[in-house]
Amino acid sequence: MQLLPERIKMKKIIILLLPILLFTSQTFAATGKAAVYKITMKRAALCTGNPTGTECAGAVVLGDDSQVVDIAAVDAGTQAASYGDAALLPLGTTFTHFQVRMDRKFVVKTSSTASEHLKTDAGKVCQTIENASGMYATDEATDKYTHLAGIDEGTGTTLAEMNIYMMNAGSDSVSICTATDCSSVSTTDWDYNTNVYTTAQKSLSATDSYHELIYTLTTPYTVTMIPPKITMAFGTAKALLAKNTTGTICRITAQEPVFTININ
Repeated sequence: MQLLPERIKMKKIIILLLPILLFTSQTFAATGKAAVYKITMKRAALCTGNPTGTECAGAVVLGDDSQVVDIAAVDAGTQAASYGDAALLPLGTTFTHFQVRMDRKFVVKTSSTASEHLKTDAGKVCQTIENASGMYATDEATDKYTHLAGIDEGTGTTLAEMNIYMMNAGSDSVSICTATDCSSVSTTDWDYNTNVYTTAQKSLSATDSYHELIYTLTTPYTVTMIPPKITMAFGTAKALLAKNTTGTICRITAQEPVFTININ
């Protein structure tokens, strides 16, 4: 009698990967479409449980290479990225959660179309610009996790791709630049306690180079002899958030895209 193999080798998995970022200190602002929304994936895994926080019990890694994905470059609201080539899943194992690890830096760009301009809570246009050291209190490398750059409102600035970072969590952990050269600031609290699509998110500190998120699968998946199909979908129509900082200065943060995942 021929025994069934203990493990089944999956065919190339097509996985859509994206960040889920809801900053509670920034919820009362305007959201808008992202023309560019690039993230750098670090790791993706299926889990048999989520005991606490971003812990991924019984993890089977689907992919752990660094890969940049522009989730705004889509057709009909979806994009697939090859990530997780030749993963092994234990036959008969039931997975209940999905874990994503990504870099804390995102490269974004606001839309140049007038009807899709990103606007602040005050109704003023706020568009992404090229990063420069002069935008920060010290420089980008030093302040990237602690300072939110100030941008001149309106379309007079040169539209460009812009690096936006996930801020450190804590009380008064973030300095909001109230001038475009960050010569003056105001401070605010920052946390990752609000989860809309995620089950849990990592609470970031200065020593963290990546962010981890846990999602609960819509339906638990049990591995069979038939290779699974992993389908993820998202929308970036409201993936950027702008807020008036002071006077004619605004700021931009990455916001939460709509996200769904199915395995069958």
